[in-house]
Amino acid sequence: MKRFYLLTVGLCLLVGSAFAQLRTVSGKVTSEDDGLGLPGVTVRDKDTDKGVSTDLDGNFRIEVSENATLIFSFVGYISQEVQVGARSVIDITLAPDVQQLSEVVVTALGISREESSLGYAVQEVSGDKVNMVGETNAVGALTGKVAGVQVIGSSGANLGGSAKVRLRGLTSLGESSPLWVVDGTPISNGSFSPGGRTHYSGGRDYGNLAGDINPNDIESITVLKGPSAAALYGQRGANGVILVTTKKGTNRQGIGVTINSNT
Repeated sequence: MKRFYLLTVGLCLLVGSAFAQLRTVSGKVTSEDDGLGLPGVTVRDKDTDKGVSTDLDGNFRIEVSENATLIFSFVGYISQEVQVGARSVIDITLAPDVQQLSEVVVTALGISREESSLGYAVQEVSGDKVNMVGETNAVGALTGKVAGVQVIGSSGANLGGSAKVRLRGLTSLGESSPLWVVDGTPISNGSFSPGGRTHYSGGRDYGNLAGDINPNDIESITVLKGPSAAALYGQRGANGVILVTTKKGTNRQGIGVTINSNT
């Protein structure tokens, strides 16, 4: 009986010691750019693969052992490994990974994904490259920027007609222009009014709404070439889809001024 009692006490001490080695670690993950909290950052124990994600403010809470190593990872940022030790509060600042950001594109759903994980042809042009061309509209700004994209009539080369874009060449005798989607909203890109609707306006080139987009307002342009990429838009995306993401307000300190001029 005495041996059983000692064995029970020993097991209790061992279990208590094991639980005593676990600690709750909390903290906040912020961005090096603006100092704001990063939501959705993966915080994972390197040994046990136990992990949590940060909340909307970048805060996290996880239970790990004292000798654990935490891995902080987020798309577009450089991952960090931190030894827990005796700390109960760990605040981390993640730096952007410029090389990795260049490999992330916006898909038809407006979701950022790594280009290597997609099963269809996608090409992205940054707003800086769009503005380097010096064109007055987004259609002409695509000239020579994307492989397989043909811009017809840029800079008035078609005797005053509107500029047109073709993704894989002329596919039919009808309308072959791709669908333009601005911040998730499809816009009409037809250049001609159908004949026979009125006596005076049938078949006349009235330009297209895509030509009204100011290149200075563009953050990036993503070209979806394959049928799988444009499947979300159905028949309207049969000739391809051009996704335009416009610039948003940023939290940068100070005043930023950009001056463009054409000579």
